[in-house]
Amino acid sequence: MVQPGRGESRPTLSFDVQIAHTVAKVGEEAWDRLSAGRPFASYRWYRFGEKAMAYALPCYAILSRHGEPVARATFWLTPRELIPVKPRLIRWFVESLIRRWPLLVCQSPLTSSAATSGLILPEPPLREQALATLAQIGRDLAAQYRTSFCLFGYLEEEQARSSAWPPGYVPSLMWGSGTRLEIEWGDFDGYLAHLSKKRRYNLRRNRRLGEEQGIEIKCHPVVTDVEGAMALHHKVNARHSGPTEPWMRGAFQHAAMVDAVWLTAEVEGRMVGCELMLGDQDVWLVTGLGLDYTIDYAYFLLGYADIECAIEKKARVLRWGSLTYDVKRRLGFELESNDWVVFGGRGALLQRLGRWLAEREESRYGVASED
Repeated sequence: MVQPGRGESRPTLSFDVQIAHTVAKVGEEAWDRLSAGRPFASYRWYRFGEKAMAYALPCYAILSRHGEPVARATFWLTPRELIPVKPRLIRWFVESLIRRWPLLVCQSPLTSSAATSGLILPEPPLREQALATLAQIGRDLAAQYRTSFCLFGYLEEEQARSSAWPPGYVPSLMWGSGTRLEIEWGDFDGYLAHLSKKRRYNLRRNRRLGEEQGIEIKCHPVVTDVEGAMALHHKVNARHSGPTEPWMRGAFQHAAMVDAVWLTAEVEGRMVGCELMLGDQDVWLVTGLGLDYTIDYAYFLLGYADIECAIEKKARVLRWGSLTYDVKRRLGFELESNDWVVFGGRGALLQRLGRWLAEREESRYGVASED
């Protein structure tokens, strides 16, 4: 069994395995060398994640070969995880279970917003062996910490269905995709020109109607009103019957640790909407939407400002969630394809519960599972 917390390395098959509980123990140069420019995988992003997700214990498993790191799995031991299953009663039951027996989840910090796997794997022929080793390390950690499930999130379907997963791991299409916009324009006028005439008209109309209500969009380098942002964000979640991500307050508080822009919609100095944009490498994401629903069009003006800001920051990709997908599709966003998970439960009862939940989610998506 892997013994985490001691920072030692030991041979496993053809790899040396190191377990660390903070990126500082790994070192910035070594961490970023393995990250190789991947978005939401950098040392800086994980330092930020450790602050924002202070309620979770990081368990970073790094595989080396001949003294050179070649693979990584970033696990988080957490008693607080938003589980997007329906109906609400089932979600409440699963989240209560996790509070009693924590979840060990492999993914990047800020989970649903960053929407990035915590796996970094080498090229073949080492890829499958590295995946099998990291999956076994996850199982060992799950046993040591007496977790409910060990879960690898935000995988492509091909990776989720790999034959390298040890017996007992189950692939499932569990989460709805986020959305992404590939940035191909040098300025916002170029973006507008690629839209259809009807969509350009609707965008300009929404802007005009918002401005007629006195809405002014402002950009800030840091979140200047955490409590106000949380209050508006809770209103959005209440409107859509959704819980608040456990890391949201921490993300607002520590956003200055990474590339960040806080956008506010204000009417006569009163904040009626806000969104937080966060960037790593050349990819930016939007999170923390907050709205005062007594004011119309703030949502649209914030969204247009997100796109304009991403272009100004020379982003390659802008990521948004999947909520109000029809609106985002009209603005050029497409669904992500990394919404597969692979999980294993501790003990037969939890394994059966996990399979049942997976089958329910697959029936919603019309996808058949394979062991």
